[in-house]
Amino acid sequence: MKVGLVESLNARPLTWGFEKNPLIETVYESPKVLSEMLLRGELDTALISSVECLRNQDKLSYSLSCGVCTKTSVRSILFFHHKMDKVDLSKVLVESGSRTSVALLDLLLWKQFKRRINLIPEAPSIIKDQLKQSQGSHLLFGDNALLAEYDSSIYEVFDLAEWWNRITGLYFIFALWAYPKDKWIQDSFFLESLEFGMENIQDIIDQEKRFPSKFTYNYLMKELYYKPEAKSFQGFLQYEIELKKMGIL
Repeated sequence: MKVGLVESLNARPLTWGFEKNPLIETVYESPKVLSEMLLRGELDTALISSVECLRNQDKLSYSLSCGVCTKTSVRSILFFHHKMDKVDLSKVLVESGSRTSVALLDLLLWKQFKRRINLIPEAPSIIKDQLKQSQGSHLLFGDNALLAEYDSSIYEVFDLAEWWNRITGLYFIFALWAYPKDKWIQDSFFLESLEFGMENIQDIIDQEKRFPSKFTYNYLMKELYYKPEAKSFQGFLQYEIELKKMGIL
């Protein structure tokens, strides 16, 4: 079994069982690249952006048993809004590895400004450099967002999950396990990896050296969750409806 994984901290409980299973061949890439590999038949399954599950329903099946889910905040998907752009925002540099995050920002900005904002894909290294220099507005996700350096007097920072929850009252699903329609995979396959990750959460925390242990524990165990609830499914459906209205899907 060849499984596509992301290296972001927010996915580690989901992927830990696969990472530690010698019978699993793992491939590490961004969600964007993993979805492309999956569509080319190069992987048996992968953790991909939820919007790609919606966009490719004719080619991919996906499990709703577990994923990267949030209720009121995600902390690792952030829009850095330069205060000079407050009224006349024309463009945003976006880290494009998570298409769900880009589409969600597109939707949220459309609701706020009543017009589409130009979202320009850019390498995260360039975005982080511009943030340090306080130039422009930006989107970062995953570990790049958690580790971003910026001047808080110049940037207003929006957590996309919190923003979504504030305007809809619903939860959000950022990533799900997907697989080709001709390869049925039971939900238990993904749930067993998650259960192994949760049982060994201290190992994940101990291996993560970039953040204090208390931060990592709170982030993984209190801020994120991995089994969707009713409001998660409602949010996923609402996200699909809104993207179809905008012509993104």
